[in-house]
Amino acid sequence: MQGTAGEGNHWSSRAAFIMAAVGSAVGLGNLWRFPYVAGENGGGAFVLFYIICVAVIGLPILVAELFIGRRGGMSAVGSVVKLAKAEGRSPMWAAQSWIGMIGAFIILTFYSVIAGWVLAYVIMIGGDLIASIGRSGIAGLGASAFEGQSSEQVAAKLGELLNDPTRMIAFHAVFMVLTVGIVMRGVKGGIEAAVMFLMPAFFVLLIVLLGFAMIEGDAPQGVDFLLGVRFDDLWAGVKNGSVISAALGQAFFSIGLGSALMATYGAYMRQEQDLPKSARLVAIADTGVGIIAGLAIFPIVFAMGLDAGSGPTLMFQTLPLAFQGIPFGGIFGLMFFVLGFFAAITSSIALLETATKWVDEQTKSDQRLFSAGGIGLVVFVIGVLNALSQVPTVGPNGEDQTSFWNTWQPLGDTTLFKGMVLLDFLSATTDLVLPIAGFITAVFAGWVVSTSTAREAIGFKSEAWFQRWRFLIRYVCPASILLVIVYSTILAPMLAS
Repeated sequence: MQGTAGEGNHWSSRAAFIMAAVGSAVGLGNLWRFPYVAGENGGGAFVLFYIICVAVIGLPILVAELFIGRRGGMSAVGSVVKLAKAEGRSPMWAAQSWIGMIGAFIILTFYSVIAGWVLAYVIMIGGDLIASIGRSGIAGLGASAFEGQSSEQVAAKLGELLNDPTRMIAFHAVFMVLTVGIVMRGVKGGIEAAVMFLMPAFFVLLIVLLGFAMIEGDAPQGVDFLLGVRFDDLWAGVKNGSVISAALGQAFFSIGLGSALMATYGAYMRQEQDLPKSARLVAIADTGVGIIAGLAIFPIVFAMGLDAGSGPTLMFQTLPLAFQGIPFGGIFGLMFFVLGFFAAITSSIALLETATKWVDEQTKSDQRLFSAGGIGLVVFVIGVLNALSQVPTVGPNGEDQTSFWNTWQPLGDTTLFKGMVLLDFLSATTDLVLPIAGFITAVFAGWVVSTSTAREAIGFKSEAWFQRWRFLIRYVCPASILLVIVYSTILAPMLAS
């Protein structure tokens, strides 16, 4: 691949771009993070704040990132430098793309570990389902997940995985090999070919799971929890800035804003593609998937009398327990984790592509074996350390498993990162890094890029819509992001101390 987006480096169709962009946005942020963050922050009120954040902040920045990438036709860094020079401004504005690209790299180092957990559950539930079929024939398809095992045994499976670092690292390695293998094949032969198969399959599985949850789960309680908005919850969300902060952080993490990946994918867009419409479709699809995932999860959780606010373990402990208690839980549990794997791989290839494209641009080489492979190797090594940081200090039999990696707390003496081991620290860091990059992107697109350039590059069909976008990107987005950054980094730690 060459340094710029030549004719052979465009998406083959608008549908291919939409699938790739939606695939980059739809990931574990929707299936793993969105439901548990919604559960921790009151359900419906959080969802409403999240939708507002996507519409008022996320979508304008998404449009900005896409037009920067398409206008520049290079890596996220190269595109910003190109646009800044065209406006007679400093190439130092590329700092926002550097921050975003580094953020994408950091995310991939722990994202791949969590994706490895998803793959481990695919193997566990799949193996259990095959065993049920072996015992009972075709009737085994109706078995619950982990049939014959106690709730304690099912709940302990995550702990067993965390207590086995070799197994964690092996699944992390498999996931990274698949990610690198796709990216090294380039835009059309790798990324596009993968998403054109994976995303339709993803949506079919998601709809099937939603139907299953509505039939077998407690649909009224699940819908009310996720979509029912009560005034008291809204007012509490306004007073408690952490809910709004969580909603904005989820919007950035889920859509991939601030991580340079949308600018990277934008470089492969053709000029005739309707950029505003494409951006709307991506934002709507991403938000819709998060909500549908919640509607597919919470009815089952409530039907089993489990805790919707169980946090990060919702996907890996609460849901397996839920699938254990219902008929056909084995096959639908397997479908859910396969769904999670599809979501994870389409996002991971976008995260890896951001840095890979920049390396190709610098080396003027099309040897993606070395660029994607080299970056992937570094990601894998850091991912190993992330996996080791999740090993419990006390083993299943009470033995001491203390090591440097599961006790080291980078900046653990600060209020913001107190008590966080490496993986948790890197995750919390990206919650801060992405909004900072988004803030700089909004300032660059709104104040550095000229009105005439932005109008031409975006291609709004209505001047009124362009003016609305211009107002949001210039004033609302920077001010809102800055307020949330100040709250989450200064006010919230002060209130917690």
